[in-house]
Amino acid sequence: MSCREAFDQLTSCYSIGGQFRSYYRYGDFTSCDKQVSKFKFCIIHGNDPVKVQEWYKDQVSNNKALENTSGVIWQERETTANK
Repeated sequence: MSCREAFDQLTSCYSIGGQFRSYYRYGDFTSCDKQVSKFKFCIIHGNDPVKVQEWYKDQVSNNKALENTSGVIWQERETTANK
């Protein structure tokens, strides 16, 4: 796990472009919780390969459980555009 990469992802999320992208895709600004938690985890446990592997497994299982809401936003935009 690269803490530099985690920091870059965090700053990209907080940037104007990252916030605009989130608003455009999902209809809301993001609080960058995923990036903050990844960066904090990296700072604390970045050198422990067992914990890093468990963290990545948890992320994969969490991503499968969550639904992407951008499809709902795009459906709403299409229906309002067709009216």
